Amino acid sequence: MKQTTKVTLLSLLVFPGIGHLVLKKYAIAIAFIVSFAYLLLELVKDIHDKTQQVIDSIIRGEIPMEVSAIRQALINQGALDNPNLTTIGYLLLIIWAIAAFDAYRIANISSNNVTEQSS
Repeated sequence: MKQTTKVTLLSLLVFPGIGHLVLKKYAIAIAFIVSFAYLLLELVKDIHDKTQQVIDSIIRGEIPMEVSAIRQALINQGALDNPNLTTIGYLLLIIWAIAAFDAYRIANISSNNVTEQSS
């Protein structure tokens, strides 16, 4: 498998920044990994907090055990339609795409340099 394909797939399918680790671009890899992980953890934490509040209300008996009532409670909490979560989601996608493209770009440049040196 070509290096460009390998690092692009690693960045796309495993985690953003892993392709950079394979290319030994550690500073860039750490930047992508840390920024993506931070946003992902914030997203999970925010969703967890909002759903936990709804679960607590169900346990206290304030919300009936019906799908429509639970859905409405989630909407009221902002868990289903939250612009903050949408923004974080788009930022995650952007970081993921940039990491994959950058890994491909760096691998392509280094493979072109190797080809030119061997000629």
